[in-house]
Amino acid sequence: MITTKITKIGNSKGIVIPHEIIRALALEEGDPVELVYLESTQILSVRFPHTKQLKLAA
Repeated sequence: MITTKITKIGNSKGIVIPHEIIRALALEEGDPVELVYLESTQILSVRFPHTKQLKLAA
């Protein structure tokens, strides 16, 4: 598990994706991100549809 914080970005707020995840997924600026929020469970799921499998070092 990786913990991050909500950050002010201009007039908005966002979540910064840690470098380890960006590297593991080979993410690039402009890559699409899909978000799904389930209100009943308060779970926010994130999917990067155009990337490889997530492989984080332990």
